[in-house]
Amino acid sequence: MNSSTIVWIVVAIIVVLAVAALVAALSRRKATEQRRVQAQQLRQEAVTNVDSINQTHVEAKEAEARAERARLEAERAEAQAAEAQRAVDMEHATYEDRLREADRLDPDVDHHTEDRAVADPLQGGTGRPAPGTSATPGSTAVPPTSTTEGRTGPYRTP
Repeated sequence: MNSSTIVWIVVAIIVVLAVAALVAALSRRKATEQRRVQAQQLRQEAVTNVDSINQTHVEAKEAEARAERARLEAERAEAQAAEAQRAVDMEHATYEDRLREADRLDPDVDHHTEDRAVADPLQGGTGRPAPGTSATPGSTAVPPTSTTEGRTGPYRTP
């Protein structure tokens, strides 16, 4: 082999290496451009989703506001129910006081009995004495009972 052949072989190898390097650089550049395009698409999708995220956030806030209004309405209803129950309790206490006053004034009521109950028309009582009692018809006295439902004294709560 002579020296000119060796030079041509070396030049050919350098040209092949240069072409390979150029192809590799172009393919890398193409891959980089594809990644840029893909990244841009992902950004556009993300921006599109921002509107959806904002809408979902608004809907969540509205649901929270509805839930808070419902809680407040429930509290208001509970307060009204408690007030109504207090009114019922007061009316019932007034009713019991009037029955006691009537018993106090009625000469036919036996005031010496420790355990007597008031006939309560609200609870199904007739206001008349049970058979075998000494009270006159129309009296609110009933036979003595042993159940006072947790209250002491001569009266049973309805």
